[in-house]
Amino acid sequence: MADLMAEGMERREAVACARRMMGLDDESLTLPASERRLIRLVLAVAGQWRMGGGGLAAMRPIALDMTAVDVTARWLGIPPDARLFEGLAIVEREALKLMRTGQ
Repeated sequence: MADLMAEGMERREAVACARRMMGLDDESLTLPASERRLIRLVLAVAGQWRMGGGGLAAMRPIALDMTAVDVTARWLGIPPDARLFEGLAIVEREALKLMRTGQ
């Protein structure tokens, strides 16, 4: 980043440029290391989506299957609690946004 700043960019511009070069953008979701339980659980249930649609509409994910999430959490020794649920809800919303936009 020092090279970018030496080229005459302001710090804010240099940070934005560096984030773009790393494939990050302002909409990237970054989870802190303190959320290891959440990250471990999300990775374990990545394929556990409730699907909706039917008829002429294509089936698409509509929500995480919370029954599967609960069972998986218990198997992994992760006690389900309100904080974990709140984290899952955030990840679920962001994943659905990405899947709906085709990214």
